[in-house]
Amino acid sequence: MIFTDNKPRVLEVFDSLEISGGVQKVVMNVLRNIDRNKVQIDFAVYDAPKVDSYEEEAKALGTKIYKIDNISTLGVFKFYKQIKKLLLENTYDIVHAHNLFHNGIILLAAKRAGVKVRISHSHQSFDDRNNKFPRNIYCKLFKLLNKDAATKLVACSDLAADFLFGKNKEYTLIPNAVNMDNFRFSKSKLEIKKSFGITDDSLKILVHVGRFTELKNQFFLLDIMDKLRDENCVLLIAGQGELRDKFLNAVNERNLQDKIKYLGLIRNVPELLYVSDCLLVPSIYEGLPVVGVEAQAAGCRAIISGSLTKQVDLGLNLIDYLSIDSVEPWVIRLKEIINEQKKEVPFEKIMERFVATHFENDSNISIWCDLYGISQ
Repeated sequence: MIFTDNKPRVLEVFDSLEISGGVQKVVMNVLRNIDRNKVQIDFAVYDAPKVDSYEEEAKALGTKIYKIDNISTLGVFKFYKQIKKLLLENTYDIVHAHNLFHNGIILLAAKRAGVKVRISHSHQSFDDRNNKFPRNIYCKLFKLLNKDAATKLVACSDLAADFLFGKNKEYTLIPNAVNMDNFRFSKSKLEIKKSFGITDDSLKILVHVGRFTELKNQFFLLDIMDKLRDENCVLLIAGQGELRDKFLNAVNERNLQDKIKYLGLIRNVPELLYVSDCLLVPSIYEGLPVVGVEAQAAGCRAIISGSLTKQVDLGLNLIDYLSIDSVEPWVIRLKEIINEQKKEVPFEKIMERFVATHFENDSNISIWCDLYGISQ
């Protein structure tokens, strides 16, 4: 394959540069770790917020950022014309779309603009709006368009692939990798705990990290903590989102202020997981919860919704899958964890499993290099 300027020019299309997003974390991880002398990666995004944004970092790494309007603002045909115009005016060898159903219209525009390599990437296993008529018909049509326009299919998990591409379709699995260097800690656990406002070293720390949305199911955590009032534990929650204020009001209404502490949007998630005893992921749907992978990198146990992909479990005996139909199994398991000594897993064993499953950066970046046709 002959590339522009002897190296591929890749346009990544996704929704926002907000640091709390999972897709953003994946794309930025690639940008930081891939050999940028061998590939040029640029972004086309709907939103580049002024605060809590990756914009400055991405630009410092040599990325050009195009601000585009989303399909709900423009409508299908104007959105298509916008993408096609951008690609006709700027030469790209590869367009990599991370926009679920809208991948098809983005890649059709890329096809008509002469882009040879068109990648559709599925990051989730659900429709985060609804699954009713007429949206159901709309989504089926866009899935068919995606199938026709894409030259390569990529997914973060089996469930994410099945959802967007259909069952038994050939695709490239690229796990959502983490930077293991972030999980080598020089501070003591006691020092880190104090930075999160925990001074009682005997207190067991439960943790949840994620956007406050219906699908993340944070209100399930209120019922859990209500039943753990008498246990020596606290739940630390980090994240933002449209349901944050409603959730925090519910914490106050149920007098759970002593059991649930809100940390806001934080950047030092690895440290938080390192000092925590258990991560809680009660999501209704999710492509692959990266925080569940990060928990294992930190040696932290996790309880994850039974409806999520089993590919999160890296074989370190740190993951429990439980149904979200009832809080009772979660409460029972958490009481066991609270009253037992924390299991310490050697970092060498953790690293071994991460490399074997491609959740570690170097082995993961090699898959991205193959995808873009370059050597690592």
